[in-house]
Amino acid sequence: MLKVLVTGANGFVGSHIVEALLEAKHYVICSLRETANLKWIRGLSLDCKYGNLSDNNFLEKIVKDVDVIVHCAAVLRAMTKDEYFKTNVEITKNLCETILRVNPRLKKIVFISSQAAMGPSMSDGFRKLTDKENPISDYGLSKLAAEREIKKKLYGKVLYTILRPAAVYGPRDKDMFIFFKLVHKHLRPVTLMRKLLQLVYVKDVANSVVDCLKNEKTNNNCYYLADTVAYTWSDVGKIISFSANLKTVPVLIPDFIFKFVGITMEILSYFTRRPALLNRQKINEMLEYWIADTEPSTRDLNVSFTSFKAGSKITYNWYLNNRFF
Repeated sequence: MLKVLVTGANGFVGSHIVEALLEAKHYVICSLRETANLKWIRGLSLDCKYGNLSDNNFLEKIVKDVDVIVHCAAVLRAMTKDEYFKTNVEITKNLCETILRVNPRLKKIVFISSQAAMGPSMSDGFRKLTDKENPISDYGLSKLAAEREIKKKLYGKVLYTILRPAAVYGPRDKDMFIFFKLVHKHLRPVTLMRKLLQLVYVKDVANSVVDCLKNEKTNNNCYYLADTVAYTWSDVGKIISFSANLKTVPVLIPDFIFKFVGITMEILSYFTRRPALLNRQKINEMLEYWIADTEPSTRDLNVSFTSFKAGSKITYNWYLNNRFF
């Protein structure tokens, strides 16, 4: 049993990681803000520490006596580039420095990055991890910068593994939920864009984290996590419809509609002072190819990645049973 610290433990991905760690019989410590929503982790056998990761004293307190750290905390949406970098990069940098200062014998840190850090493919060819990164969003830039801080600070001193999940879906997710909601209303979005993307079921991400804790093959390596099959956005709607066993009416959505929605929501965010769910950068990402070589993860990780057909059925039924519709 390892003593594992998880940052961002109450979020969509983080809560599934916590559950997987508990199932593997590890002792789990969660760093949480005082105002954190504990909906997904309430009732679990956790050692919760409350504070702010930007507070160095709090960092020292939670890092000091743990065996492994799973760094999942991140800002997914922000108003400015500085906001992304303040949390995603500066906190990661401070975390690494704190590890070296108060817990240099840490067994490993597992960092949850993103496909956005790698950037899109230039065509329908699968990108390799050895290819030069080209993130096209502030979020992607911040995650890449955070990866570089980990490598720069910890290489040769503390072991690390960097995981770059593709678009993550599954129970509790709010981003892909819109596709499931439309299908539930018997509407199936059909896009003109034929760009391809890969998906990854959230529990596969969580199981990958657990495997990395003791898997020596993953030491100081980076992995792209995804189902091996590439889909178009139209395929996504079809598969959800099939999985839910629902007849749907195709609704054509031209590319300019996506762009218009992104611009509109970004403008509204300036009035609400809250980050938009979709903005121009997010839409630009959607209009690119997001496919990469998953061979290293299937080779080194002891994880079987769930097909979208199977994962979407589980996810739809979860939304249904938990009254999301």
